[in-house]
Amino acid sequence: MGHGTRCLGVFVCLAAPPVARAQLAPVGVPPGVVRFEMEGAFDSWDKRFRDGRKEGFGSSLATPSLDGATLPFLAPYDAILERVTGLPGARLNLGALTADAQADVSTAILGLTLGVTRSLAVFGRLPLTRARVQTDLDLVAAGANAGLNPGTTAQDPFFDQFDAALSTLEAQIAAGAYDGDPTRRTLAETTLAQGDALFGDLYTLLGDPATASPFIPTGGSASGAALAARIAALQTTLGTELGVGGFSAGPALPGAPATAQDVESVIGDPFGPIALQTSQSEVTFRGDAEAGVAVTVADRWDRDGRRGGLRAAAEGVLRFPTGVRARTDRALAIGTGDGQTDVELRGAVDLGSGNVGLRLEAGYNRQLAGDVVERIASPLEPFPARSLLANVRLDPGDVTTLAVRPFFRLARTLALIGSLERWSRGRDAVEYLSEADAIPGVDAEVLAEGSDASATMMSVGVTYSNPGSLRPGGTGLPVDAGWSYERVISASGGIVPDTHRVRARLRLYFGIW
Repeated sequence: MGHGTRCLGVFVCLAAPPVARAQLAPVGVPPGVVRFEMEGAFDSWDKRFRDGRKEGFGSSLATPSLDGATLPFLAPYDAILERVTGLPGARLNLGALTADAQADVSTAILGLTLGVTRSLAVFGRLPLTRARVQTDLDLVAAGANAGLNPGTTAQDPFFDQFDAALSTLEAQIAAGAYDGDPTRRTLAETTLAQGDALFGDLYTLLGDPATASPFIPTGGSASGAALAARIAALQTTLGTELGVGGFSAGPALPGAPATAQDVESVIGDPFGPIALQTSQSEVTFRGDAEAGVAVTVADRWDRDGRRGGLRAAAEGVLRFPTGVRARTDRALAIGTGDGQTDVELRGAVDLGSGNVGLRLEAGYNRQLAGDVVERIASPLEPFPARSLLANVRLDPGDVTTLAVRPFFRLARTLALIGSLERWSRGRDAVEYLSEADAIPGVDAEVLAEGSDASATMMSVGVTYSNPGSLRPGGTGLPVDAGWSYERVISASGGIVPDTHRVRARLRLYFGIW
């Protein structure tokens, strides 16, 4: 879910009257007044909701068996391994992969709001964001049968002897060395054919710089033992029955299963089939800037010396794609923006009497389509191949929000606030940007998996608002400030971060006419 959507509803603090007294933070300002806004937020999570169930944030990277099903580039080697070992269902298995991940997003928002008339204000805001994801992978060797390939150079002695033995056998067959014994000649021809096939498979698996697998069977595994037995049987046939010596070397097989560092190195190789870094991902950049208009529809709040009353306001926001999307070469990466434009409408009604008040809010965010580059794979696929990168047209699902925000005034300028908010997001629509971008056999809609979701958030906090010289007879610098803690308490459908958020705000008012 994009940064703009994650923050949806938290910015929903709508227009206030010219005289503000310790209620939820005002947005509108009196005519001729400029408000300078500074807001900071810190989000963190190490868990997420998926289909309503809580799981680790890094759970999509974990698997009980790290094999060709999880690392697709290993799958073609499984067929080779089955042929050369003769073991039905032989597979390369690196063990069980566990993953822990922690994400945090720090945002500083700078903004200006200008009061044009008593009921109309215009504003603009620019977020500055740092998004970071830390991932820790661990590989449990139980069940593992594969380790890091020592390298094609380490395999050269074996293939040099193997090739020389087959060449000698071929030359002896051509020279008629076995013509006097039909059985022996048949054995020689059969051995040559089988040896050529074995050489081709093993060279593809172990020794060809262009095709060799980064992971191969360990010497102590069942596959490694079967491979060694197959080679030893061939060497015996060549040396004792066909008179071809000089072939005694074996392939260089790893002595221990692969480690998590080995896996991360291969997966993160920028020239490899995955090219996906699993180390810390961090980006610091501007977020998605926004501009808008706030209109006070009705204002009968705190009139005639009494607290409370009725107030209603509406706000229109245009959010621009000035941030950066999550990097496609980092696992679980987070960006500073969504990469497309949003048009949002919000409304609020305040009701209150005495020290008790309530704000009711509703919002609708139309997320417009944008052109992006993504790996065309399910969000649950841990290590999608680099070959899946493609240009797509992404139309994010629209978001609706409903919120109830009660508050209680402890004093004229100080109040306790609470909030219960529910948001729902529709399913994304994704299609390839052009026919040339389409990947055969891969539906672009797979990117939309888990995009439709709903969540309920709860928050508590405190707000301070002193209108100062903006109030008739008042003096001093007008200021409002607030602090709140928010978290997701439930979610359904799709994937939703289990976010903990701390937010602080300071706003200063200056008259310019």
